[in-house]
Amino acid sequence: MAGTIINSSNTGIKKLVYAIMTDEVAETYSAVKDAPPLINIKVSPKSDTGKLYANNQVVETSTAIGDIDVEVELQDVPLEVQSDWLGHALDATKGVLTYNLNDIAPYVALGYERTKANGKSRFVWLFKLKFEDIDEEGKTQEDKIAFQTPKIKGVAVANKIGVWKKIADENTKGSEITDFLTVVGGVTV
Repeated sequence: MAGTIINSSNTGIKKLVYAIMTDEVAETYSAVKDAPPLINIKVSPKSDTGKLYANNQVVETSTAIGDIDVEVELQDVPLEVQSDWLGHALDATKGVLTYNLNDIAPYVALGYERTKANGKSRFVWLFKLKFEDIDEEGKTQEDKIAFQTPKIKGVAVANKIGVWKKIADENTKGSEITDFLTVVGGVTV
């Protein structure tokens, strides 16, 4: 198939969604919700490789994934989303979010869509992510407009069967993409 694009470079990112883990033992989730508009996401799995030496050379290696750092930059993080992701109490009638030292952030499944140069998409789900409180930073307005967008960090871990991420790509033959981001994992996990 000369001229057919089998794979394509990523050109953008859009459509961030999430679901709150409602039962840690059964690993079940709430309904999927739309997140605020996504500017950037960085997923950084850290690997550790062990080497076994014998006869003055490496004879075997083994690699394990450790922490999986995640950083998300959004247009904004509304109080409702902060409450969902960080476990803080929201008084919706007054519009006040209360941070308590005893609050515990829930596990969150995070899904997003990456756009590709060929017009197709790649879809990603991270299954078990716990966010940290947002660093606050502000800068005075100057003569040029400079948007100040929030970044929120977290750490992802594998679920009880060892899965930490699932990807679907419209370029992959047999890939079932229909409504992939409407259910955690795109399919039953």
